[in-house]
Amino acid sequence: MKDEAMSEDTLPQSTIRNPQSEFRIGVVVCECGGEIAGRIDTMSLRRQAAGLPGVVYAACEAYPCSRDGQARLRRAIAENELDRMLIAGCAPRLVEKLFQQAAQTAGLDGGCIEVADIREQCAFVRDGDRETVTRTAADLIEMGVARLVETSTPRAHTGRVVKVAMVIGGGLGGLTVALALADHDISVTLVEPADRLGGCPLDASDRARELIAERTEKASRHPRVRALLSARVTDVAGRPGDYAVRVAYGDQTATFAVGAIVMAAETRPDRLGGQRWYDRSRLKTQAEFEAELASAHLPDHDIVMILCAEDAGSGRCSRVCCMSGIRQAIRVKQSAPNVNVTILFRDLYLGGSGDLHIDELQQAQKLGVTFFRYQKDHPPTIGDKTVDVPDPLTGESLRLPFDRVVLGMPLEPPELAERLAALLGVPQDASGFMVEPRRRLRPGRYVDDGVYVLGGAHQPVDTTETLFQAYVTGSRAMRFLSQDAIHIDAPVAEVDTTLCTGDGRCVSTCPTAAISLIQSETAHRALSVARVEPLRCIGCGNCVVACTVKAIRLPGWDDAAILAQISAALRDREAARVIAFACEWSAYAAADMAGARRASYPAGVRLIRMPCSARVDPDHILWALINGADGVFVGLCSPGECHYGSGNRFAQERVETLKKQLAERGFDPRRLRLEFLSGDDGEKFAQVMTDFVKVVT
Repeated sequence: MKDEAMSEDTLPQSTIRNPQSEFRIGVVVCECGGEIAGRIDTMSLRRQAAGLPGVVYAACEAYPCSRDGQARLRRAIAENELDRMLIAGCAPRLVEKLFQQAAQTAGLDGGCIEVADIREQCAFVRDGDRETVTRTAADLIEMGVARLVETSTPRAHTGRVVKVAMVIGGGLGGLTVALALADHDISVTLVEPADRLGGCPLDASDRARELIAERTEKASRHPRVRALLSARVTDVAGRPGDYAVRVAYGDQTATFAVGAIVMAAETRPDRLGGQRWYDRSRLKTQAEFEAELASAHLPDHDIVMILCAEDAGSGRCSRVCCMSGIRQAIRVKQSAPNVNVTILFRDLYLGGSGDLHIDELQQAQKLGVTFFRYQKDHPPTIGDKTVDVPDPLTGESLRLPFDRVVLGMPLEPPELAERLAALLGVPQDASGFMVEPRRRLRPGRYVDDGVYVLGGAHQPVDTTETLFQAYVTGSRAMRFLSQDAIHIDAPVAEVDTTLCTGDGRCVSTCPTAAISLIQSETAHRALSVARVEPLRCIGCGNCVVACTVKAIRLPGWDDAAILAQISAALRDREAARVIAFACEWSAYAAADMAGARRASYPAGVRLIRMPCSARVDPDHILWALINGADGVFVGLCSPGECHYGSGNRFAQERVETLKKQLAERGFDPRRLRLEFLSGDDGEKFAQVMTDFVKVVT
């Protein structure tokens, strides 16, 4: 009679065996009530998992995410002395952090937990019979175990927080932030490129001018604020919470230790181009006309203001020119009622929403200011004595005499914006304005870098929005500086200095300027080697792929672990097999959504989760093709939506280059597909995978 304790149906929950791995791995198969167990043979999965290399414990749980289930996980880790744990259940984004926390309380590092999604990526999307669906789930578990065998765990990093802030820009926004921090006992170094504080915003109302004067006076007397005039930042080093900023001011240069940096410099009007004929004695920009108003030197009779006089290269609206022109016109009419003022405009942007500044527009109209719309394709023409503008209704040209023409010029980024963006590791848009990363959309595993952008450094803004951004930024900086230290235990890149050649490719690809070249400590080696600042790294993996000598690794996303998953996915296959490298923020999330919506796609698809599409190495793709994959799919975020800045752009370039190289060698390029996907587009993911499998089979 067969021993009942070892029969197939009564296999013990804990299976102790001689592991073929240095790690002791546990596998827990979630039944999820009937959601998984009703479609997959979970007992069969447990038996198969028990035979995988390194697995010393295998069990089925109805709900491992429950409080009792977590308690049993912790007990299993302790009793079986587990080094690694895989939970086969639902989507990682739903339960991974929960299981990591449970494992940490049992003494197991959170990086040693793997979640295989056999619900959304298998049970919910497979139309085949129970045996086929179970086989797919078994593959996902085998891939997860293979990853655990080869993966390395990230190290924890800690850094101090210096309770000092630096604000670059002494305009209204910079003054507001500086005073907000100083009033909470945080010392502030205020760096102003001009020779005085306050700035000169074009759209400033009387109330704004009063605020600027008041806050300039308060900042000059505040014991916690040190203002450096005629100053510029020349270098930034260090890490979040502990920066060393070098500033040149006057004939001195000094280095300041600060914990947070606020970029609040103001925009500047574009210079008037010399490609057209202009009588500069009678034609002024808004900034120049502002100086005339301040000196009370006004033209005799006719003023013509042309808004949007010079288009910005990107077609971007400068947002404050309209209100600046209206306020200047009001001041002219109030001081010289007999002067004729005509404002030529394409569209009037009054700032904010609703009727925020409609009262000023109505005031200008009551004072006698004339408003006349022109079309973009038929702009006003400035002559010797008149401005001619076609009437969009009649088609006839209206001739306006002038003593002064005032041009609303596009607003440009602050001076030295490009250099400061490079020093601070902040990206810029097409116009050169700094784009503060959307940290709410960044992976929550990484820390805030303590660098903030507001006001004109970010985009042209009016006084109301400047104040709003300043108050918000002050609160954010205060919260950051309230920490005594910052901690990170998420994967960050590590450099093997014995392999590094110091070619600098990693430096140019890092989206947060976390990598720098330093002098090699070994005299006979290259002059420089790469160094990663852990607290600035966000773990995208772009540098790992960019390094030609493979001197950089990303713990948790090691090459060996990724290749092991590919090999496991292609082992003993009976049908067409597609390897899909999926960015966890786009394609992988879309796969989860496809499962949630029961949008089926072929069973041969095997997803490999990546932190960012930039981590997908062409070598990974080639390894999959060499080992028998019918096709390889790379899913990435849509342009402009990458959580890591521009990782998807690097991935796109690499995949397209590889496709060309493969085609030149007679390989069918259709077997390699790249697709931009949104994280909530499950139907598109399912359709794309279905179409791709048809192409490669």
